[in-house]
Amino acid sequence: MWDYIGPLEELEELHVRNLPPELHLRLRQRAEAQGRSMSTEAVAILRAALQGAQSGVGRPQAVERLRAIRRRAHLGAGARRAEELVRADRERSG
Repeated sequence: MWDYIGPLEELEELHVRNLPPELHLRLRQRAEAQGRSMSTEAVAILRAALQGAQSGVGRPQAVERLRAIRRRAHLGAGARRAEELVRADRERSG
């Protein structure tokens, strides 16, 4: 399951030093689970992380998006939080 990332002559190299053993192990396990080499998995992780950073959705934007969803769902400021609803349901169930 190779992710094609372009001709070899266009690729750059990155060497990671002082990688903690637990991160190395987790990367190896994740790569094996995805059927990829560790290098390809590292590129996939970096790509996903950087695409998320470039999307422009930071905490303030995310909060505003959630508020907009709440307004569309007609939930006012006094609506009960999910945690409160779960707690009340557990108390009813005994």
